[in-house]
Order: sequence, then C-alpha cells, then structure tokens
Amino acid sequence: MSGSLAPPRHSFRLAIAIPASFTSDASYLRDKTMKMGLVGRAATIFRVDEILIYPDLFGLRDQRKDAKLMEILLRYMEMPQYLRKRAFGFRKELQFAGMLPPLRAPHHPLASRIEDLFDGELRDGIVVKCSKACCHVDIGVERFLTLPISLKVGTRVTVRIRKSNGEVNAELASEEALKSYRGYRVTVLKKPLGEVIRSSGSDLVIATSRHGEPVARLFRELATRLKDSRKVLILFGSPKEGLREIASREGLRLEGATDFILNTISRQGAETVRAEEAIYATLSIINFLEELSCESFQGDL
Repeated sequence: MSGSLAPPRHSFRLAIAIPASFTSDASYLRDKTMKMGLVGRAATIFRVDEILIYPDLFGLRDQRKDAKLMEILLRYMEMPQYLRKRAFGFRKELQFAGMLPPLRAPHHPLASRIEDLFDGELRDGIVVKCSKACCHVDIGVERFLTLPISLKVGTRVTVRIRKSNGEVNAELASEEALKSYRGYRVTVLKKPLGEVIRSSGSDLVIATSRHGEPVARLFRELATRLKDSRKVLILFGSPKEGLREIASREGLRLEGATDFILNTISRQGAETVRAEEAIYATLSIINFLEELSCESFQGDL
C-alpha cells in the first residue's frame, strides 16, 4: 500500500480499553495468540489509535503476566515486519507468532530493496547508531539511511524518502504527513476501570454491554456526539464478566461514569458473543456513524 493511498485518521482520537483477562477463555499460548491476532486486525481495520489494557481483577489477582503477553503480541503485530527481529529478538511469548494474521497496514510496505523505494514514501525505522551530528536508521532495505539529527539508539521513527538523481535520502516525517493512519499504540495500565475512565481525558466514553441500549435507538445522538468529540474511549468487558460486574467491584456505577452503554449486537443469534467479536461489531458501527455524520445529509440525521 503506497503512502498516497494511506487512509486518514478518524476526526477524533479513538482508543479501546480491553481487560487483562481478555484471553482467559483460551487455555494455551497458541489460542491466546490467535485471539489477540483478531484484536490487532480489528484495531487496524477500523483505525484505532490506542489499545489500553486494564486490570479488571484489580486488587484480586496479579494480572501483569497476562497483560504483558497481550501487549507483546499486539505490539509485534503492529511493528512493520522488517523491524520485528530487531525490536523483539527471540521471546517465548512469540512462539506462535507465525499464526498472527498480517495487517497489511499503510506502514507495512512490502518493498525490501532500496531501488524499489519511491520519492515521498513514508517508512518506519529504528535508530541503530548515532553520533552528535547524525544517526543511522534501519528502514528494512539493504543499507541504513542517515538522518541529520541525533536520536537515542532504539528509537522508532517515521521517515520520508527523498530520491533525486539516483540518490536516496531520508528526512523525519512532518506532523502533517503523519495525519494518515499508521497503526495503533499499546498501553498497559495499572489502575482500575474507574481510574482508566477518569484519567483518559476522553470527551466521549462508550461502554459495551449485552444489556445496553440498542444502537438503533441512539444512533442520531451518537453520530452527533462523535462528530463533536476530540477523544473517544470504548470499553469492553471480559469473557467471564461484563463491564457492570467489573465496575460494581469498585463501587462504580457504570451509568454515571460513561456517556453511553450500548448493545451493538442486538437480537444476537448466538447465546454468547465472544469479546473479540464484540470489538468488530462495535468498531464497525462507530466507523459507519462517523461516516454518516460527515455526509452532506447529516442535517437529516
């Protein structure tokens, strides 16, 4: 996918929060890996900016190991394939990484030869060597490119390729260039759900629940709120507990802590909906409502 075809970011910053027990219904590393592969794909397809992992059993159980596994798998997926070995090396958590689906995101180009790079292309890289005047960056071709600035070794950067008279150079990409969607970031949190909501800085917080209001009843209001929002946070429960149960342990009333509690799969045909399936359904609706609010007939919503 070329840089010219890169999709724009949402008009708002989109974050999803998933619990550290998200993979608790998968017994083996292989199954956990496949489950997180579905999450990474959903986040990329629907242009999620950040995935938050919160401890849903806060104060009851140490979930750091579970959260770390989720973080590693999601970060590995998001990393361009040509940087993965340098960024991750060998880790036991990545034993089944070959089963993760490719993202084919805008920042995952397939070209691996410097002659195949095109002028203006954006490439992600990792700083491998630095001096006071410049640094060398691995962008997945046969030689490192040089940036005329000093950065910390190991820093991930996005560069723009410049080709002229047979010469290939790189420059740091501008903020304007980075307005296209280039993957998600992953953050592991150490605070309970209520603190996650309060500290998120979101002006629109959506909880998902089988017992929530059907989207069809609220889509006009929701589309308007999305259009007016700068930062949107969508909360998901665990395979064993919904958000109400998680919140109630903290003495938190979900209705007072969120703006909407939505059922995004009303009249579901299966008795249960898996957590990863709820993510796809919810993000699909959010994507549609944002598009709807941007259309010329938005005044008729």
